[in-house]
Amino acid sequence: MLLWIILLNAALCVASGNVTREVCKEKICSCSEVEGDLHVDCEKRHFNTLRHLTGPSSHFYHLLLHGNSLSRLFPNEFANFYNAVSLHLENNGLHDIVPGAFLGLQLVKRLHISNNKMRSFKKSTFLGLDDLEYLQADFNLLRDIDPAVFRDLNKLEVLILNDNLISALPINVFQHVPITHLDLRGNRIKTLPYEGILEQIPGIAEVLLEDNPWDCNCELLSLKEWLENIPRNALIGRVVCEAPTRLQGNDLNETSEAELCPSQSGGGDSSLAAPPTQEETSRPTPYKPSRNGSGGPPTPGANGSKSHSKSRENWQLKTRPTPVMAGADVNGDGGGEQLRNVTCPQPCSCKLVGSRQGLGVNCEGKKIESLAGLKPKPLAAHELNMRDNNIHAVKRNQLLGYSSLNLLDLGGNNIKVVDNGTFQNQSELRWLYMDKNYLDTLMAEMFVGLVNLEYLSLEYNDIQLIVAGAFSPMPNLRVLFLNNNLLKALPVDAFLGISLSKISLHNNYFPYLPVTGVLDQLNSIIQIDLHGNPWDCSCNIVPFKQWTERLGADVIVSDLKCESPEEFWKRDFRYVRNDLMCPKVGDGDAPAPVSKNGSYTQDSGGTRSNSYLEPNRMSISVLVPGLLLVFVTSAFTVVGMLVFILRNRKRSKRRDGNSSASEINSLQTVCDSSYWHSGQYHADGGTHRGFDCSTHLSSVDDA
Repeated sequence: MLLWIILLNAALCVASGNVTREVCKEKICSCSEVEGDLHVDCEKRHFNTLRHLTGPSSHFYHLLLHGNSLSRLFPNEFANFYNAVSLHLENNGLHDIVPGAFLGLQLVKRLHISNNKMRSFKKSTFLGLDDLEYLQADFNLLRDIDPAVFRDLNKLEVLILNDNLISALPINVFQHVPITHLDLRGNRIKTLPYEGILEQIPGIAEVLLEDNPWDCNCELLSLKEWLENIPRNALIGRVVCEAPTRLQGNDLNETSEAELCPSQSGGGDSSLAAPPTQEETSRPTPYKPSRNGSGGPPTPGANGSKSHSKSRENWQLKTRPTPVMAGADVNGDGGGEQLRNVTCPQPCSCKLVGSRQGLGVNCEGKKIESLAGLKPKPLAAHELNMRDNNIHAVKRNQLLGYSSLNLLDLGGNNIKVVDNGTFQNQSELRWLYMDKNYLDTLMAEMFVGLVNLEYLSLEYNDIQLIVAGAFSPMPNLRVLFLNNNLLKALPVDAFLGISLSKISLHNNYFPYLPVTGVLDQLNSIIQIDLHGNPWDCSCNIVPFKQWTERLGADVIVSDLKCESPEEFWKRDFRYVRNDLMCPKVGDGDAPAPVSKNGSYTQDSGGTRSNSYLEPNRMSISVLVPGLLLVFVTSAFTVVGMLVFILRNRKRSKRRDGNSSASEINSLQTVCDSSYWHSGQYHADGGTHRGFDCSTHLSSVDDA
């Protein structure tokens, strides 16, 4: 009876197509013991589902699945891996975890889903992971986190969420979760409230908060106080202010309460200042955008953060000094001389700015959904501040008539699309802020018309692709912020035709940067910020390293730490010998363009490089003679083949004439011998195994 049941179950499994294969017994994966623990290594096996596989049933094991194609996990995906105690899913292109995918993994204590494409954590994303203690989800695209996503993970102690796109943590997200280590570096977080968040992690031993655009206002007082009261043995990351600009670069711990919240101490916000104009020559400082029309303290959700470089270097344009703001409130709510014959669009506020007394229009944080929604259009505006609204797209005709704009701030919106030719008539524009949006591709058509633009902020977007020549319509561009995006490479001629003084590329995904056609075009660079990228310290990085060495120590901002290989992890590659990173090259070698045949070519510095270091674009003076030589060689080859074929034909005709007689004699001999051979003679006379000798001899004779 029992045997019958087993056979029936097997038949049902076959019929349903659910036959499972044991990954270790059938050697589908590599299974080995490491320090007494079984590791089931299924790395890079091209799996897109696990439903027909099963893990060892008699051992606990670590399941390694990184580098596969598990882009979406369905319910019960791991039902046959119930003995797993840790799960690695890095680099799978994972973008969706359907609730119930982890059911059956009640023994898993560590989950690694780094370097994927997760955009959100839903309420039941981690359903089934009852014993989870360690969750690593860094380098994803996380924006949205459900407040209840960790609520049932009452053993979770380590949560690693660095280098995502998180702008805020939901209230009560850590309720009933015993977090002791929290990594939030490299996100978009401006503030962390005490009530509902910080108060719920009293046992914290490590909290890392660097590389976020912290808005140092009254709301950050609770974070400052909380950090000061954390036990001394706790590891705390620095909180560096990004806004307001008067506090930019300040360490929160070194900033007084009066500076954070001047309204509570009776002071005003002295950071309010207009952008520079061409004629002004006062002391150089960075551009300081105004917060609101009245000049009072910041309001929740309407901050003026500009997300400048997180280094404490001065990123201002020295040729663009900043004046003191002079103001006259159009609406009569801020005092001062009232502007005449100008109507300010609602619900914005307007002031005179700069020494030329141009019109400044401040529409920050007014929930405006389109530039076309400004009524009446402030066509005479010199500055237009549209920061922190709900704009999703900038259409081509929406800036028509704004011919006097000197500064345009579109940061902190939801902009995904900028129509080609949008800035066609903005020849006066010198400052453009498009940070903290959702742009993913940059191309030249987006920036056509910005012939005098000097300052462009594109940080904290989703930029993954820059088309060659994207910045060429802006020949006067001097300062460019591309930090905190998703860039992995820069195109050849990325900076062709522009003379950048300062550029920020930190917190992207560059393994290295090419010199030829990219970095060697930064001839006027003064400051370049490169930290926070996963530098691969192997052969490709040697030319890049040597380029940084030629710049001088005062140019490179922050450190340049290796992410791989493991032997150089967290070491600054500028202090690692070339021959250690790349055994094929001597430590004294310097990069230079290399020809296709692998020979060395001299650069301006008289140094040399091998072809594996960096590919070189072949000169046309070498390409044309080479093609000509190939053509001539091919022609001679064809002629030789034709002569060879003709000669062979003549020889074959001669052989045919001589061979006819010999063929007749040979056939006659075969037929005669077969006739007299006793075992092969047939009664019909003259046939040998079905072969008619007389007929064939006559046909050969006729020929």
